[in-house]
Amino acid sequence: MTVDPDSRLQLLRSQRDSAFGTWLDANVRLSSALDRLRQLHAAKAEALKARGISVHQLAQFRWWEQGAAKPTEYRTIASYTQHRNIIASIDRRWDRAITAAQVEVDRATNDLAVATADLLSTVSAALASELTGLSVRRLSTIVRAIANTHPAS
Repeated sequence: MTVDPDSRLQLLRSQRDSAFGTWLDANVRLSSALDRLRQLHAAKAEALKARGISVHQLAQFRWWEQGAAKPTEYRTIASYTQHRNIIASIDRRWDRAITAAQVEVDRATNDLAVATADLLSTVSAALASELTGLSVRRLSTIVRAIANTHPAS
């Protein structure tokens, strides 16, 4: 029994189109998730700024909270205590949404990597590079990462 070359070509074309469509969808989901994460970080930074917490003060607070020696001067201790309450309040308000957005970015990143590997299974690396705008080197890095995290069954 021989295979009709036209039907084989149509099947390959269909697989390629499907893989590229999946890649495009995954790429859009990742872009959207990254935009959402950026918006949340910007909103949190704006909330801190609105409450009078400077970038320097936030960095100092985080440093102290990570175990650095706490201040010993009375004015600095009072400032630290005041800022700790403000920062903790803002953290409680924004961190859950930021964590959820980061999880979505991680999922979308993984989905895009899987879609990239799938696309590469249907087209050459050069064509995949042209279609996606990613370098062949970046494409091969993605495929290696997928191979390491999703071993063949």
